Amino acid sequence: MTSIEAETGATLRIAARVVLLDQHDTVLHIGGDSCLDGVVRWFIPGGGIDPDESLPQAAAREIAEETGLRLDPEALGPPVGHGVFAAFPHGRLLVQKNWYFFHRTDRFEPRIGSDIAYEQRLGFGWLPIEQCGASDGMVRPELLVDLVKRLRDGEVPGEPVNVGGSYSPRFGA
Repeated sequence: MTSIEAETGATLRIAARVVLLDQHDTVLHIGGDSCLDGVVRWFIPGGGIDPDESLPQAAAREIAEETGLRLDPEALGPPVGHGVFAAFPHGRLLVQKNWYFFHRTDRFEPRIGSDIAYEQRLGFGWLPIEQCGASDGMVRPELLVDLVKRLRDGEVPGEPVNVGGSYSPRFGA
C-alpha cells in the first residue's frame, strides 16, 4: 500500500480502455445506467489491470469481457492517451489512471461476457465522436474528442496524449 493509500484510505488503480471506432466514425460506449445520483453515464469500455498483465493484455481482456470482441493485445500497439478518474464509491476515494488504446473495427453487436452483477445491467451505444467523454464526467471532454478525431484521420501521437481528468457525479462541478 502506498503512503497515499495508507494516509487517506484511497484506492489507487490502473486501467486500460479501448476507443473502438467503427466504419461510420462512431465510438462504442458502455453504460446507459443511472449512477447513484441518477446521472446516466456512458464510458469508453475497459477496466482495471490484473497484477500479472501488461496494459495491452488488460485492454484486450476487458474488451472481450465487456463487449465480446476479441483483440490481439500486440495488435493494439502502445497507448494513445491517458487521464485520471476520481470517484467516491461506498464512501471510499478511488483514483484511477486510465490508459487509452485505439482500434478500428467494423460495427458489431456487443455483448457483456462478464457475470459481474452491475455489468449485467449496462447497455451499449455507438455514439458520434463529438459525444466522447461528454457523459462520463470528463472535465474537458474536448480533449478526448480531439484525440479521437486525430486517430480517425490516421494521426497516431508519438506519445500518449493527456485527455484530462474525469469524476464521479458526486464530484461534479
